[in-house]
Amino acid sequence: MVDTTKLKTPLWMRLTLFVSVALNVLVIGAAVGFVLTDGPDRRPDRERTDFGSFYMRSLSDADRRALRRDFESGLQRQGRDRGAFIMDLRATLDTLRASPFDQDAFVSAMAEQSGARVQREEMGRQILANRIAAMTDAERAAYADQLEERLSDLAKRVRR
Repeated sequence: MVDTTKLKTPLWMRLTLFVSVALNVLVIGAAVGFVLTDGPDRRPDRERTDFGSFYMRSLSDADRRALRRDFESGLQRQGRDRGAFIMDLRATLDTLRASPFDQDAFVSAMAEQSGARVQREEMGRQILANRIAAMTDAERAAYADQLEERLSDLAKRVRR
């Protein structure tokens, strides 16, 4: 008589195969993403050319962390935080969903949000200026060198 019992693959072998396939898919996905986006220096968030982010990215990690702390502290002193931002947007959503639609209320909400953004930008400029004013001449020169290097890199990418 012929033995027709089926041999079962051990669980550890099936799990190993699954993990191996998952890692291969992950590596292939990362490689394809790298090729399609021209590498990490071409990510969209690195293409931002607004002045504030340009100045901030040229600071050391420690300075950026300190500026963030100062900025968040300033928002709290003004009675605003990230929660206020979310509440403002939720209020605008309510305006959008209202029937009939109140165009003036929507425009007014956007204007208030824009005014709050302008205040945050002004506060950010002042905090950055305070940080730079506290630098020594050598630190400020090193910061200027870093800015110049970033500017050269940006100019090269723009020419591509």
